[in-house]
Amino acid sequence: MPSENIAQGLSALSKAETLQAIKERPLNARILDLVIIHYSEWLNMPEQCLTTVKSQFDSNVIVRSSSQQEDTAGSSLAGEFLSVLDVPLDSESLTKQINAVFASFGKVAPDDQVFVQKMLTNVEVAGVAFSHDPNTGAPYTVINADLSGDTASITSGTGEEGHTWFILHGTPATLSWQIALLEMMEQLSHYFEGSPIDVEFAFSEGQLYLLQARPLWISKTYAASDPQLQLELRCIEKKLNRLSQPHPYLHGKTTMYGVMPDWNPAEIIGIKPRALALSLYKELVTDDVWAHQRADYGYRDVVGFPLLTVLGGTPYIDVRTSFNSFIPATLDSKLADKLVNDYLQQLAAHPQSHDKVEFDIVISCFTFDLDSKLDALGHHFSRDEKAQLKASLIKLSNRIFSGIWRDDLNKIERLVDKQKTIVNSDLNKIDKIYWLLQDCKSFGTLPFAGLARCGFIAVQLLNSMRSCGLLTEQEVEQFMLSIETVSSQLVQDQKELSMQALIAKYGHLRPGTYDIDSARYDEAPERYFCEMNHEEKGQCVDFSISLRSLNAINEELTKNQLEIDAVGLLNFIKEAIEAREYAKFIFTKSLSDAIKIIEALGNQLGFTRAEMANVDIKDILKLYSTSLSAKESIKASIHLGRNYHSLSQAIKLPALICDVSEVRLFQLLEDEPNFITQLHVTGEPIVWHEQQSKAALKGKIVFIDSADPGYDWLFSTGIVALVTQYGGRNSHMAIRAGELGLPAIIGAGEKHFHSWKRYKMITLDCLKQKVECTQ
Repeated sequence: MPSENIAQGLSALSKAETLQAIKERPLNARILDLVIIHYSEWLNMPEQCLTTVKSQFDSNVIVRSSSQQEDTAGSSLAGEFLSVLDVPLDSESLTKQINAVFASFGKVAPDDQVFVQKMLTNVEVAGVAFSHDPNTGAPYTVINADLSGDTASITSGTGEEGHTWFILHGTPATLSWQIALLEMMEQLSHYFEGSPIDVEFAFSEGQLYLLQARPLWISKTYAASDPQLQLELRCIEKKLNRLSQPHPYLHGKTTMYGVMPDWNPAEIIGIKPRALALSLYKELVTDDVWAHQRADYGYRDVVGFPLLTVLGGTPYIDVRTSFNSFIPATLDSKLADKLVNDYLQQLAAHPQSHDKVEFDIVISCFTFDLDSKLDALGHHFSRDEKAQLKASLIKLSNRIFSGIWRDDLNKIERLVDKQKTIVNSDLNKIDKIYWLLQDCKSFGTLPFAGLARCGFIAVQLLNSMRSCGLLTEQEVEQFMLSIETVSSQLVQDQKELSMQALIAKYGHLRPGTYDIDSARYDEAPERYFCEMNHEEKGQCVDFSISLRSLNAINEELTKNQLEIDAVGLLNFIKEAIEAREYAKFIFTKSLSDAIKIIEALGNQLGFTRAEMANVDIKDILKLYSTSLSAKESIKASIHLGRNYHSLSQAIKLPALICDVSEVRLFQLLEDEPNFITQLHVTGEPIVWHEQQSKAALKGKIVFIDSADPGYDWLFSTGIVALVTQYGGRNSHMAIRAGELGLPAIIGAGEKHFHSWKRYKMITLDCLKQKVECTQ
């Protein structure tokens, strides 16, 4: 093809023809010689085709697909068809493999092709690269690379050595092969007239090879040169530099920011929430409620420090502030500073623990393996310092066991009456919204935060009983099955209650608790409520324990000066987990009713539900005590929220920010998934979306980005397993899955989640903590 017409015609060419056309143009990468074989040629003159291949190459080859079905306008079937590596040059082997590649097309057209190239050897790096984030169109070069030398593992999805980098356009890389790759991407972008592209590449003996180039079909792309985007990135960098400095009121020399530690916003409101959901979460939990609860329970007082910081539209937890809030208030200040710095260093060294910091890093309560955790702190903590920390944690835990959490449960019960009082009053919409949220903070999220802390401590205790041999795996699983929470009650109620009764009891729930765009159960009952048969799970089982085990637990409690016996402790664990889930169920009614009235207020003022999703809740709350125009205030808030959310789509940041340089270049974390139960299941994965029917989910392994309490209905649809991208070992859905005996992976991480969901069948082996996939 004439080189001057390459830019105009590349998108119309096959995979093989595209490579042949680019080979004629200047490029800082090599393209191996190729022989293209049309299906019509192969049918009519196979011997001539074989002769051409043998005359062109003198060593083993690769036979690759180039079907018309690949990379058509608006879609891509990358990796769907067969390519065969390391094929000998004898006629029998070539014939067999060329036939196999054509057969993988299914229905083969006369113009379909395969092409043959020399088999590349001594490959150090191989993978794919996208000129833009293929999910959002954000201006980042996304590189998925296998460092094992396998040239097919990334596209086929079989590689275990895959690593992913995001590099903002215009940001220099540091690795030699990445520097060459970015230069090649820039050249190819010119040949494709600036359209997004997707390439396959290999790096061998200091030389970059282009294996494939094709258009990347994305509905919208963003430019890194956009002034608003560059301004936001500079603001992010300045904020990170400023907030990472030492603070006189906080322990720790620096900080990090994560989407999953502590109150895990990624799981509750998502990575890019709209303004209303984000501002509600801040108002009800992370601005100050969270810190008041920690101080009330005997932890260090950090009231005044927001837990959540928004960077480029993504909600991040300030890890240093979080770690400070887990230090017992009675602990010496010098030791507290030493601990926080040690925790931060541990997380920097083990970033995959960002969604399980209280399990893997922070020591925040008494557990039966506490001595082992203290020993793991290392020799830079003296025996006396470890003893001080242990004494402080035991004192704090005894205070919690004494029953302060029951005061929180009583507050939750008071909220039930307050909800009815406000909703049934003659107050106008703005006043109802204001008081529903005020009551929700004082009698909902504040006591819930206390009960959630108890629920976490309960799970820590249970896990430590297992790890110390005080309970077996089977006993822990039986104990979890004995817990009765809202989820198990919902499953049971669907067997016994009428639709009207179900709506009255559960109608306020939403799959996205803070999201106005997420329909309530009472708005779409046919979507959320299922007919249940009596064999389906939901009924709790009794838990029993031997006298020997009780005595062993009592002995450990006495030895560690805990002011509770074994029976009391087991009752605390059960009641704390149940109370946490009950409190969540109650406070979300205040929240859901407030969101419903916010929608009604928007309708009254001429704004749709979708538009109201962009409002900052503070702009509504200030209408209670000012004479500002409601319509103009909300209109301005919508405009600001919508524009910022749109801008945020162009920004990709890591799940854990350890250094300001990661704003523009970072490697995706190698997450460690959280397996729930000890069960084993094989099934077909299905990615949940809002309009999906319940019938489509039955018998499937459901994949969902994140799931909060409003997703409890999923457990009554007959799913066989659940996989979430975000979530922690002690999160809501982890408790639900354990309670119902449902195999689950809660918090698979971005890399695993997007890889596993592509397969036709997957096997979850929760006991061995393995996932096996079948194409």
